[in-house]
Amino acid sequence: MNQLILTVEHSRLHPIETSAFFYHRFVDIHPFTDGNGRVARLLVCLYLIEHNYPAVILKKESRKKYTQLVKAADAGDIGPFSAYIAKAVDESLSLSLAAYGGGDDELIPVEDIAEDTPYSPEYLRLWAEQGLLDAVTMEHACLTSRRALERYFAVHGTEEI
Repeated sequence: MNQLILTVEHSRLHPIETSAFFYHRFVDIHPFTDGNGRVARLLVCLYLIEHNYPAVILKKESRKKYTQLVKAADAGDIGPFSAYIAKAVDESLSLSLAAYGGGDDELIPVEDIAEDTPYSPEYLRLWAEQGLLDAVTMEHACLTSRRALERYFAVHGTEEI
């Protein structure tokens, strides 16, 4: 544990990559008989907050994907697990920004925002699943913002992909 703490303290990696390493290594060390995952999630949240990122929520619905990514990290490929943590940070940041309310950053169900576009809600959800459109899923609803849609169109244009 001492070595892990020193490694994290002196890490030159991006804070999100360091947090993924920290989480994975902590769970791998398994210092407690029970609760290692919960403690790892708490420590990662504290680490991210210390580095000016929002705390993350690793959703129960993505447990299968999480397990696959941890196994890949166990085999030496931590990159996908880092990307998973980065996506969780992105979702937390989107929720935090939306909480400040209104305007172009307000989170809106894709069904509602699709009415202002030539695209269907299913198409917008597909873009979100592909990571092309910033969106979050809350209580089984896909939410995005007008600003996220504007960013998508600025990068990808209004033509179908």
